[in-house]
Amino acid sequence: ADGLQLPALLLALLLGVAAVAHAARLWLWQPWTTLRTPLVWVLHLAYLWIPLHLALRAVAAMGGPVSASVATHALTVGAIGGLTIGMMTRTSKGHTGRPLRADAWDVACYGLIAAAALVRVLAGAVWPQAFNGALLAAAALWSAGMGLFAWRYWPVLSRARLDGRPG
Repeated sequence: ADGLQLPALLLALLLGVAAVAHAARLWLWQPWTTLRTPLVWVLHLAYLWIPLHLALRAVAAMGGPVSASVATHALTVGAIGGLTIGMMTRTSKGHTGRPLRADAWDVACYGLIAAAALVRVLAGAVWPQAFNGALLAAAALWSAGMGLFAWRYWPVLSRARLDGRPG
């Protein structure tokens, strides 16, 4: 749609339909049933940013109060950042013979990345006057989440598997 340079109304309509379809898909997964399983709910939370991104893009396409940059950050920080940290913890545990259960440190990583997305998107959408400070806060939160992962998982990923299997 971007490549074809569709008219704003058509682009907004297409984005709106895609947002609703992705929200319906997420709803069918019943994410509320995973609230006690952080390794799963983090993925659902991250996926939620995809329909939000599409909805924000639709608003931006119509010249609304939200910029396309805000929508892009919903996708990149929220969806990609959240899915990345969720999968990094899950695969790090699985590929090192550890139980597939998130601990409090993992949940802290998830929370920091989610907070970074929320601060970045809300600041751009609701309080643009605070953009520079919010951008720095979001960057600090994102860096803290990824830094905490690196600190916690360096010993896990630089040693042998717990189960003695190769890998």
